[in-house]
Amino acid sequence: MSKDKLTKKLQVLLSEDEVFILNRIILNDAIEREERPISISAFIRELIRLEIDSRSDESKIWDKNKINKLKSKK
Repeated sequence: MSKDKLTKKLQVLLSEDEVFILNRIILNDAIEREERPISISAFIRELIRLEIDSRSDESKIWDKNKINKLKSKK
């Protein structure tokens, strides 16, 4: 996990069932690891970091040509 200062907030809307299931997943992971459960925020932050890490470097750069192609499709 990176030591960067966390400064931006994202809002995620979930149903009550999704929150319940997410809490169960977090709790079961903690029991399995014999550790304290992490927060939902920390869990979601790790999911996002894993997704970012799984993407190619090409998908992380700003490509003005791709943007222009997207704009021209309107």
